[in-house]
Amino acid sequence: MNTDFYTMILWMAVVWPLLLAIPALHSRLPWPRHLAILPAAVLAVLPGDALLELPWLLFGTGFAIDTGIRWILAMSVVIWLTAATVAMPARRDPSYHHTTTLFLLTLSGNLGAILTTELVGFFSFSTLMGYGFYGLLINNGDTAVRRAGRLYLIFLIVADLALFEALLLAAATTDDYRYEIVRQAMADNTASLTYLSMVLLSFAFKAAIWPCHLWLLATFRSAPLSRTVLLGGVPVAMGLLGAIRWLPLGEHAFYLTGVVTQLVGVAAVLYAGLRLFRHVPLKLLPAMVTILATGLFILALGTGLAYPLLSLQFGYLGYPFIATLGTLLTAINVTVKRWQDTHPQPGIETQQDNTLDLRTERWIKAFWQCTSGRLLKRQSHWHALWLKVETKFQGILHWKIAEFFVAGWSLRITLFTLLGLALAWLAG
Repeated sequence: MNTDFYTMILWMAVVWPLLLAIPALHSRLPWPRHLAILPAAVLAVLPGDALLELPWLLFGTGFAIDTGIRWILAMSVVIWLTAATVAMPARRDPSYHHTTTLFLLTLSGNLGAILTTELVGFFSFSTLMGYGFYGLLINNGDTAVRRAGRLYLIFLIVADLALFEALLLAAATTDDYRYEIVRQAMADNTASLTYLSMVLLSFAFKAAIWPCHLWLLATFRSAPLSRTVLLGGVPVAMGLLGAIRWLPLGEHAFYLTGVVTQLVGVAAVLYAGLRLFRHVPLKLLPAMVTILATGLFILALGTGLAYPLLSLQFGYLGYPFIATLGTLLTAINVTVKRWQDTHPQPGIETQQDNTLDLRTERWIKAFWQCTSGRLLKRQSHWHALWLKVETKFQGILHWKIAEFFVAGWSLRITLFTLLGLALAWLAG
């Protein structure tokens, strides 16, 4: 395979959707959403591995394709083709251009997060993907959809802040941000526990892992197929992929962190299992399957953190698991939505679900108001204290300035001479 052709396809897989996101360009092309996926589809079926180094981009990022990445890329191609075919508005729809732009921005961020070879690139592209998906989620949505979008945005902002903190810790440890280098550097670092906590918290929020699954339930309850068909392959799958890439699996034994992660995985599996055995609304079936599958993934991830030898032996199974999960969730979601369209049911459960979403939003709002109120009171207290100190200081300062100028030139010359001597001594 020609190396130049391979590197060009790697570059085009990320840049081509970004270019087509410009309305003036995609409005003049037929099937722009399918054309944007074409380079990634070609890359997924090409044999062999390839690497494209871009030292001038960000902090020296690059794109790569190998066997593990090809699993995730093939999953993404299938999901995005499905979404472009069955879930996006037609050209005659008034929201066509807005939806297409958001669709292509999210696609570019998703493919960039898959193909990038280092932390800064993953953070940048996953941020583009996350906020593009938020716009796609709430675009022309009703009140319930916008409420679900607000919940998703809250979790997304907290996740990005935690991931940025982990990125700063990695930057303070090493100048090379490639995944394998950072994993080795952070395994032996004194801040490894903080790094692990930030990474686990961030990707738990992004992938809707229990108990951070509220935005996922709200989205499945209220959003149509055009919004939920991408949930398995965009936020959930990329959250699991990021956990594999950022965590120092196989480098060192983090027994306590691994045990806690395993407990969270067991709780998630029990929660989803009990909900599935009970009467669960059909529209929430994909959400329960997602929580069950991510719980199993977190259980395996905790085992890998506690026992690094197991991670070295079975770590290669993570990529096929994520690819299978994303494809399965998309298939279940499309099937459920088609069944609901042909077999409409009363909307009693929808009213109960919206009540639960409102209650969750009220809890978050009440927590924020309580926290901000306490902070404002504390700020007012310190501000009043500072004003008192400043008033006294200003009085002393004015008196000292008057005394200084009254003292005459001899005192000023003496002080400047001492200052020059001190600077000369420090410079020597």
